[in-house]
This record gives sequence, structure tokens and C-alpha cells, in this order.
Amino acid sequence: MSVKERKILDEAHYEDARKQYFKNDLNHHQRYSTTYQYHRPTGPSGQFVLQPLNEFLPHIAWLMSFPNSGTSYTMTMVARSSNKSHATNYGDEVTPADEPNSLSIYPRRPEGPFWPGMSGKLHTPRDLPDKYVITKTHCGSRCVDCGPDEYIETPLQFLKRCALGHARLTPAKQRRKYDVEYPPERVYKAIHLYRNPFHNIIARYHLEHRHKGYKNNTKWLKEHSNDSNGLHQWCKDLGKTYQKQDIQFYGSKDKIPKAPCHGEFYKWIQWHNLVYEGVDIIIDSHHDVPLHTVFYEDYTTKVNETALDILNFLELKQVSPFREFTARSDYDGYFTSKEIKHITSLIQSIAINRTWSDIQHYFVDPK
Repeated sequence: MSVKERKILDEAHYEDARKQYFKNDLNHHQRYSTTYQYHRPTGPSGQFVLQPLNEFLPHIAWLMSFPNSGTSYTMTMVARSSNKSHATNYGDEVTPADEPNSLSIYPRRPEGPFWPGMSGKLHTPRDLPDKYVITKTHCGSRCVDCGPDEYIETPLQFLKRCALGHARLTPAKQRRKYDVEYPPERVYKAIHLYRNPFHNIIARYHLEHRHKGYKNNTKWLKEHSNDSNGLHQWCKDLGKTYQKQDIQFYGSKDKIPKAPCHGEFYKWIQWHNLVYEGVDIIIDSHHDVPLHTVFYEDYTTKVNETALDILNFLELKQVSPFREFTARSDYDGYFTSKEIKHITSLIQSIAINRTWSDIQHYFVDPK
């Protein structure tokens, strides 16, 4: 953390909302937000005070992405090409191990979103943008080992989870992880990132396979090879584990979709539907939220055009060349033509019109 940041965050310069919050001795599972607890000192006190018009600058521009759909590349590309920092809802990603607190982009709002700061310990030191900062969120409805009881969400639930995250804070002698949240109406723009659903689910399986390797789960790894056969075994395992929930959700065993990994594909299409429906809630209740759609595959075929469109949307200037993008090319052959038809049927049956209009090019001869 730089000297300038330490000065801004010094409690002598403002009334810290954390004081009141942590007086309640809440456990770290409760979400922390200053929304209803923060107040400015009244009268000319000589204290450091941010004006209402600039307290929430830069504005949050969500990068709304289903996991494993190009989030890291997008964030890194924006930061490197504009030489401006990015932000994230997930404080652990940008908090050095030797720093006591995750650094919020808003000095008086420790609930985030968070950025690496100017210390250079985790990322190249970059200033925050003046107008909009791209901010990572995976929202909700994205659990891996779960059934309908957990992954079915309403637009309001989904929107709330888009504004949830976690941070490392030090209310006690030792810093610890807290769940945090901020009001979704602080968001003024959003980027909606899509990836081919077949490739996205395969990538999810590859990540699950890596996690099992990190945990040295030799039994699971022996039963699940890192290929099409292993993915199908994983799909079968999930189907068996959550069959009772599926029967309750769909009405009978016969009505459960025949698509392999039907729960994964249901989450995928529901997630993209909820991006539209969640953002609509902000628009209807607060202010306009322009939505910019990006397709992962366009990084391969037209990276300069796609990246420049993102920078223009964020009102950022390009100061460095865009780096070449290389995608994996070994995803063919994971699903048979019959399985693809079942998956297509499932996705089309759930997709709202706006989502289907975006994604229909991923499917051959949709019915």
C-alpha cells in the first residue's frame, strides 16, 4: 500500500464505518456493508471529506461472466492496454499476504469492490480509471457440485449475488475473511461475456479435475480421466447424486432432461438469462445500465476489434498493443450429435428471447 493510500485510509481523516460494524462482534459469515451505517461528520470539522459527487468514482462496470469463459484474459487485456487498474468483488485475488486489509476502490466503503492498489506487490502498479473500472463478478447460480435446490435462482437473488464478495479485514488482532456486499445500484455499466456452452462446460470439468489433483484425490482421479470419458462419468455422478432433487424439480424421473450434465447446461443458460433480468431490476428501479455483449470466440478471430470495443465502452484510451489470444483447440468430439441435440433442446427450452438471440449461432440447425 502506498503512502498516499495509507493517508487516505487513516482513521484520523474520516469516521470509519467499520468501527460501528465491528462493535457488534459479528461473526465472519455475516455480510458486511456500510450502506446503512456510514455518515459524514456535520459542520466544518477540518476532516478529510469526499463530496457526494465523487465518492463513487470511478463507477463500477461489471464484467459479468460465467466461470471459465474468458474472465482473466478480459481483465488483463483491459489493464495492460489502457494502463489502468481493474477491480474485483473477491478481495483475496488482489490482497497481498502481508497487507492487513483488502483495498476498496472507495476509501470510505471497505465492502469494495477491491483493487491491487499501487504497491506493486501483486500487479503492475496502475491508477484507477477516472470514469469506469471493469469489475469482476461471477454472480450466482454457478455452483459445481449442487442440485436444483441450490442453483435455481430468481432475478433478484441473482442480482444480489452479483454485488456479493469477500475481503480480508482486521477488526480484531488478526485479519480474517469476511463476506461483503454493496448496493447493485452503484453499477453504471456492464459487460456480458459469453463462451460456447459446450466448451464452457468442458472447461468447468477441466478445472474440477485440476482441483481434485491439487487435493490429491487419487480415487476420484482414477475414476475420472481428463477427457470425454471422464467428463461423461462426472455427468453421471452428478445425475445420480441429485436425482431426487431433479425428480422433485421436473415432476418425474421421465421428465429429467436427457442431455448429459443437464444441471451444468441448465445453470449456464439460466445464468445468462439472469444477466438480462437482473440488470433490468437496476434499470427499472434506479438508472440506465448500458450492457455490452462480448463473445469469447471473437478474441480468436478479431481480437483487436473486440478489445477496442471494450475499451471504448469503458471510455478508456488504448496506450499499449493488444496481446495475441490463444484458445484451446481440443474440445471437439466430447459430445455426440445425439447429445448435442438433447443439449440444444434443453437450452432452447429455457432461454429467454434476448439470450437465444445472442447464442443461437452456437447451435447447428436448432429446432
